[in-house]
Amino acid sequence: MASLYFSFPDGVFHYVCAECTALCCKGYGFAGSLEREMGRLLTLYPELSSAALERRGDILSFGTPAGGCHFLDSDNLCRIEKEHGRALKPGVCTLFPFNVFSLIGKTVVVSPHFLCPLRIHVPARPGAVEGTHALLEPLLRESGFVSDDQTKVGIRPARLHPSEGVRSVLARETSFRDRCGAALGSRSFSRCLRDASADAAKLDRLVTRSAALLGLDAPPAGEARDGIDDTLLAVAPTVRLSLLRLPAQGILLALALAELVVRRVTALAPAPPTPQTVINVISSALPALHLLGCAEVPVTTSRRGRPKSPPFGDPAMVFAGYLVLKGAGGDRDVLDVLEAGMQRIESVADRTAFLVEMGGVIGPSLKRGRGSRVGASADAD
Repeated sequence: MASLYFSFPDGVFHYVCAECTALCCKGYGFAGSLEREMGRLLTLYPELSSAALERRGDILSFGTPAGGCHFLDSDNLCRIEKEHGRALKPGVCTLFPFNVFSLIGKTVVVSPHFLCPLRIHVPARPGAVEGTHALLEPLLRESGFVSDDQTKVGIRPARLHPSEGVRSVLARETSFRDRCGAALGSRSFSRCLRDASADAAKLDRLVTRSAALLGLDAPPAGEARDGIDDTLLAVAPTVRLSLLRLPAQGILLALALAELVVRRVTALAPAPPTPQTVINVISSALPALHLLGCAEVPVTTSRRGRPKSPPFGDPAMVFAGYLVLKGAGGDRDVLDVLEAGMQRIESVADRTAFLVEMGGVIGPSLKRGRGSRVGASADAD
């Protein structure tokens, strides 16, 4: 069986379906193992066969209508579980919301699905909440989703920065996740990032430069922590999975900028942000965060040839795009290129939109240069 890595602190996330009105089972489909439960369900409900959408090895996926799953009864409970027991419930439903999978090497990464309005418990309570690693692992093993055969056809591998090998990335990510778990309720998110950096002073300088490109001010060191810190600490290990193409310092830079964006945007709401809210805000800004996290690493365009500046419809932004694309891929630091190209863009909204769109065109070069450590041969498991 494949080894597992949980991309969230142990004993922090919890949910209670009976108390929830989100109804995540409305219209999102389900999937399960033919060997474990789906073969039996197809016998019990032969009409279900015509709702099949996809086959990946032993896993068969089905569509459901937008108004609710075929098996969602009026009491908002699953008819399959009520009539036949939890063992016949489709595997993806049994695991939800811990059913998002990716690969780092041959290790299956298990992440939360933030369609679920997960709650955070501070301090962590392993064994007392649903997001307990030891409780989830046997369910995952039993489901068939993380078998060696299934990972080959059903799970997409993560792309890593060429200076990193698989074992070093897993060790780094595990350390950061556990650091975040230990910091819950006691330390700020920014302090956790600085503690994880090999050069905290340099990280501070990069944050100040990059924040200015977003039209924001970097916060002064030593600010008092609050509830947003705990939410960021809980979700950051999962967010990092979208940033693995960056080097270690670039990931920390992107997360530091994510905090600035989250705090600014969620100030609009009357209530403290939930994990779901924070993830949605970061996801929207992710291309910009990824681009700014490329500080001090070679970048390249995602399209062949020299792409044109996106059609911003604003002369200053179009010209800035031309200058940035012209400078991308050369010897200059991407922050230097952005600072020079964006001088005529004044508003925070335009700067944010510019960086988000340019982040979809420019990214880190994943080619191994002369100075890159080739980790794949000795560090691949």
